[in-house]
Amino acid sequence: MNWLPGIFSRHTIPMRMSTFIKLEKFDEFIGKVEMGFCCVLLVLMVFVVGLSVFLRYILKSPLIAGMNMATLMLVWMTFFSASAIYKQKGHIAIEFIVNRLPIGLKKGALSFVYIIIAAALVITVIQAIRLVGVQWYQDIVALGIPRSALSSPIVITGILMFLTTIRHLLDEIRSAPERDKG
Repeated sequence: MNWLPGIFSRHTIPMRMSTFIKLEKFDEFIGKVEMGFCCVLLVLMVFVVGLSVFLRYILKSPLIAGMNMATLMLVWMTFFSASAIYKQKGHIAIEFIVNRLPIGLKKGALSFVYIIIAAALVITVIQAIRLVGVQWYQDIVALGIPRSALSSPIVITGILMFLTTIRHLLDEIRSAPERDKG
């Protein structure tokens, strides 16, 4: 039970493990919400594009904001689906080198990758917040909303992906002794 002897007492390990489990459950719940949100956006986007085509070519009365709405939904769907897939480790990864490393080096390499990803996400979120600030005063005229609606999903999903990266990193650290045994 005490997998890090001398560093943590027996009383602090269950608390830390329960904190990790809470983070894992929260991350899984957010992933389900993200996928549900993406499904709703996909249905709405298909409806808006279909309605736009129908109105333009059948009724000869185009929907002015149709393509702007579809673009906005596509941007939100793209970022939220990327975040949901990242939670399941379904992202593209080049692992053929890492998979050939001994267990200890593999753990270190994967941990290093998650640290780099976390740093990149922090930088991305900071820059996206600046972008939202600049775009807040610009409008998407056809929709009558700030242009920052196009860049705000970067901030939201960047934060969610950062939390996921911390979970992946902790999972990598936590599961290392179990992999060393087997």
